[in-house]
Amino acid sequence: MPPFQRSGKRRRNSSSRHWGEQMAPKKRKKKKLSAEERKNRRIKNAHIRSARSIFRNMGFERVVEIAEVEIEITGQAGEFDDAFLYENILLLLEYTTSQSSDVTDHAKKKKILFSKIAANQKAFLAYLREKSSTFDKRLGDSFHEDKYIVKIVYCSLNHVPDTLKNNVDEPIYLDFPFLKYFEKLASIVKVSAMNEMLDFLQIDPANVAKNGIFPKKSQSATYDGSILPESASGFPSGYRVVSFYADAAALLSRTYVLRRDGWRGSYQAYQRMLQGPKIEAIRKTLKAEKRVFVNNLIATLPSDVYPELPNGKTADITQLSSTEAVKIRLPLRANSIGLIDGQHRLYSYYESKEDDPKIAKLRHQQNLLVTGIIYPEGTPTADAERFAATLFLSINANQTKAPTPLRQEIEVFLSPYSPTAIGRQIMQRLAKTGPLAGHVENYFFDKGKLRTSSIVSYGLGPLIKLGGEDSLFKLFVHPEKEQIAGGNSEQGREAYLQFATSAINAFLSAVKANVDGARWTPDAKVKDRLLAVTYVNSFLITLRLLIQAGHKIDFESLKIALHGLNDFEFKSYHSSQYARMAEQIYQKHFKAPAFA
Repeated sequence: MPPFQRSGKRRRNSSSRHWGEQMAPKKRKKKKLSAEERKNRRIKNAHIRSARSIFRNMGFERVVEIAEVEIEITGQAGEFDDAFLYENILLLLEYTTSQSSDVTDHAKKKKILFSKIAANQKAFLAYLREKSSTFDKRLGDSFHEDKYIVKIVYCSLNHVPDTLKNNVDEPIYLDFPFLKYFEKLASIVKVSAMNEMLDFLQIDPANVAKNGIFPKKSQSATYDGSILPESASGFPSGYRVVSFYADAAALLSRTYVLRRDGWRGSYQAYQRMLQGPKIEAIRKTLKAEKRVFVNNLIATLPSDVYPELPNGKTADITQLSSTEAVKIRLPLRANSIGLIDGQHRLYSYYESKEDDPKIAKLRHQQNLLVTGIIYPEGTPTADAERFAATLFLSINANQTKAPTPLRQEIEVFLSPYSPTAIGRQIMQRLAKTGPLAGHVENYFFDKGKLRTSSIVSYGLGPLIKLGGEDSLFKLFVHPEKEQIAGGNSEQGREAYLQFATSAINAFLSAVKANVDGARWTPDAKVKDRLLAVTYVNSFLITLRLLIQAGHKIDFESLKIALHGLNDFEFKSYHSSQYARMAEQIYQKHFKAPAFA
């Protein structure tokens, strides 16, 4: 039997979906759902709406005729919850709102179906065409079968273990934080988010058609510009700095941004999320005044861009004594230009499915001034990103000051041994394991949780600094302790992060064990809640006082000492009264000799 042939006759009944023209289903009396079932349905529907909005805004069409329809491949039956089509890309989506403990079983049951489709996409498309006349008509003869790209996208509301992703490796896992990121991005810049989505889906944009036409391979565009001599740039040796004008459409087709809430996996991502109102305000100005913003964009260019002098030779910046005119050939390659500053100005020209005709015209007409930095060939990615982040921070320091959380995250990789950087990394770990897990803001869409910048600055930073009698570093034992303090031991720093996280979790666990469970929440609606910045900072300062005084800080000793903490008058302390509250907790629960 051919791999995608249906075996046996399909049973037709009112509860199943069928290929092609549909039978009218019989009406059934709706089952009355419990409150819990209604809640779960709302969660599921919201999850599905989020995913659908991403692809709709990017220009995909929903393929209803193959969604939730049973397919059978060499005896393996199954179905997909949803399907989307864009030009020659077909996405098959699987949704699940199961708890993390159940996701593994759900995905493993789909493994055989996933692998059969991935192994023979061409045959699978032929199977779909044969079984659904509507789908066959939708595809038509726009593309040769070899040009189609089929991707399976697994959308789980809850965490998917890495072990599962390794074992069931056919799908692209659109994890919930990534889903929310793309939902936000696509809601703001619409179709102009497509190249980033293709990168995420591991699809080369060069293999994707637009308006039925595939881009030409190895195509490039040439721009007139200028290059600085090495002596005039002030940048590290080998870094080339060029300036040129390019239309917004050309830049949008090539640009990517390292956003800190994104999916790219770089711990050095440093830019904030796009702000919709700011984008729309700029678009309004563009349409009203019909003029370009004159301030420049700052970007990194691919290392295979070689600025050419008028004589046709590649510019050698070490031999230049003054600024020279050059021609800059930019490859037509998506996600090749890293935008460091100016993302709102560029993305205000975004494309939408029902495109604004005025913006569409300006997108190709108006030229933006770009200052481009070309790294020396072979520059490690980490070094390049660190340089870009430093430049971004210096630009924002001279203009609108970057928000504290953003500056803290940048410091993690610019000064990884600083108290702020170590505190930020420990805070990220506390957010995942221990009594604060699930209660800390991790992503831009988290609401009603602990905001961490003040905790890092006033609670964690002093507690974990690399020296002092009141720091956890005093208790830390490691053969490379001196090198850690000098900022020269990555292995030792990692060990210290683990040690400090464990010690803080022990203290917070002892606190939690001595208070009413309902109070352990950041929800402001809960009376007498304890997960507020003021209280958490006070707990961390209390731990500093214990270290300084030489008290035991193991969980059992702390649990005993903190007995009766539930009756402490937390409400008597407000805002920045961290130290005064910590001193009172220390005096009441640890001053007695029995706890020394």
